[in-house]
Amino acid sequence: MAAGAARRPDEDTAGPAVGEGAAHVHAAAVAPDPPGKPGRQGAGSARPSLVDRAKALMEWWKHSRPGRANARFGARGGGLLTGGIAYAALFSVFAGLTIGYTVFMAVLGGNDELRQKVLDSLSASLPGLLRTDEGTGLIDPDALVLSPTLTAAGIVALVVLVLSALSATAALRTGVRAMFGAVGGENAVMGKLRALVGFVGMAVAVLLSALLTTAVGAATQWLLQVVGWTGTSSLAVRVVGIAVAFVVDVGTFLLVVKVLAGENPRWRDLWWGSVIAATGIGVVRILGTSVVAGSASRNPLLASFAVIVTLLVWINLISRIVLLAAAWTADPPLEEPAGEDATPAGPAEPRRG
Repeated sequence: MAAGAARRPDEDTAGPAVGEGAAHVHAAAVAPDPPGKPGRQGAGSARPSLVDRAKALMEWWKHSRPGRANARFGARGGGLLTGGIAYAALFSVFAGLTIGYTVFMAVLGGNDELRQKVLDSLSASLPGLLRTDEGTGLIDPDALVLSPTLTAAGIVALVVLVLSALSATAALRTGVRAMFGAVGGENAVMGKLRALVGFVGMAVAVLLSALLTTAVGAATQWLLQVVGWTGTSSLAVRVVGIAVAFVVDVGTFLLVVKVLAGENPRWRDLWWGSVIAATGIGVVRILGTSVVAGSASRNPLLASFAVIVTLLVWINLISRIVLLAAAWTADPPLEEPAGEDATPAGPAEPRRG
């Protein structure tokens, strides 16, 4: 073919890229555009949707420690356990008050101020149950004192009262152990002994709260008078009372986990779990029964049983806070629901310190 012959229209006349074109081809081959990320025209299509964000948030919650504690609470039947604790406490509260108040009156009942502080502390823990100075309440505190005369019938009644009082602490022990993944395998005698020690410890906590509130309140008033801030004495005493109750609640939770339930979590977990429990119980105590069970008094069907319903709701809520704090203390692993390819796992054991 001659050098000057014309080329056909369909014949490719483009040669290899040179200069800037070669540099562009090389850059595209070395760093191609990532899949799923188009150019400027489709830049907004790669953003996650609202559903994807909600799924990511739920996945984060499931793996967080509060989420795992809540999952343990539900997996171990926490709702049923709190109902059982409230039911057992409703039938054992009179027995527990009778024993504890009889011992208190025999030892320290001569101090009228301390006696009133103990009654106030019991009224705050069990609202509407004891008859106060305002005349409200179901039970007259003087009716709780047992006769000092020792007879066969009195001994039998005392044994029945002790067994009845231990039913609530035994139910609380079962609930806390369930939050730690402990099911069965406990000695019956040791369980009853732990329930007895737990009952005594809680009674001592009520007395200690009254003693500390009286002593710290008097010291606070004296200090305010010294510095000349007498106008803020009532508020200061109120704050000091809340702080004392918080400290006692922290100690009570430690007693419930270590002594009553017999669990041995890491000290850091136990400390923060007790702070969570004491904070929740303190908030409920400050809010009072008007917020917790105010609907019971406005319900015509429950008006005549308002105190009993309020007591049930109150104990149920306190028990729920304690069990949730115990589940947080146990620091359980993620409990995935068993699927077709999943292998059911046994009870998760908490990390021991």
